[in-house]
Amino acid sequence: MAKPKHKSMRNQPEMYDELKKVCTVSVTPTAIKNLDFHAKKSGISRSELIERFARSLNQLPEQPPTQTKH
Repeated sequence: MAKPKHKSMRNQPEMYDELKKVCTVSVTPTAIKNLDFHAKKSGISRSELIERFARSLNQLPEQPPTQTKH
C-alpha cells in the first residue's frame, strides 16, 4: 500500500480509517535488523511493517488464551 499522494494533515487518518498512536516496544538488535531489512525490501517504514503484521493477525484462527499458574 503506497502512501497517499496528498498532504498529510494533523489528526487525520492517512492509510487506515483510524489515527495511529505512539507505542514504544523493546526488541533485540537482531529483531531491529530483520524489521529494517523487510521494511526496506517492501519500500515501507518499520512502523508500517509492524502495522501490517499486527493487522494480519486478524486473519489467523483464534487460539484460546493459555492459562498460567501464579
